[in-house]
Amino acid sequence: MSADSAARTVPPRTLAAGVLVTLVVAAGLVGAAIDRLALHERVNAAIVGDTSYHPLSSALRAPTDADRREVSRELTSQLGLTPTQERVIDSIMMSRADQFQKLRDEIRPRVEELVGEVRADVEQVLTPEQRDRYRRLHGEPPAPAAQTGRRP
Repeated sequence: MSADSAARTVPPRTLAAGVLVTLVVAAGLVGAAIDRLALHERVNAAIVGDTSYHPLSSALRAPTDADRREVSRELTSQLGLTPTQERVIDSIMMSRADQFQKLRDEIRPRVEELVGEVRADVEQVLTPEQRDRYRRLHGEPPAPAAQTGRRP
C-alpha cells in the first residue's frame, strides 16, 4: 500500500461512527419534515375549511350520503337496532333533512358575518407578514399594499 492510499483509508470505527451520525441527522431531518407537514395539515384543518369535529361547522354543513350511512351504522352498532328500527330511523332522519337545510340556510349568513369579524379582529393583532400568511391559510389573497402598512 502506498503512502497516499494509507493516508486516505478511514479506520472502520471512524467510518461506522460517521455513518451512524449521518443516519441520525438524516432521520432527525426526515422526522422534522414529516412532523412539520402533519402539523401544517392540523393547523390548516383547524383554521381553514369545514371541520367535522367542530359542532358549529358540522351543523352548517349539509350531511352527505356517506355521513348519513355512518350515523346509521353508529346508531345500529351502539343501540343494537333491528333492521326495522334502522329503516324507521332512516326515514325519520330523511323527513327532517329539509328542515335542517332551511335552518342552515337561515343561520349561515350570521355565522359567516361573525367569522369575518373574528378574522378581522385577529388580523389587527398580526404583523403585515403574518396577516398575509393568515389570509393565504384561508384561501384569500394578501392584503393590498395600502392595508399592509398597518401595525398592531
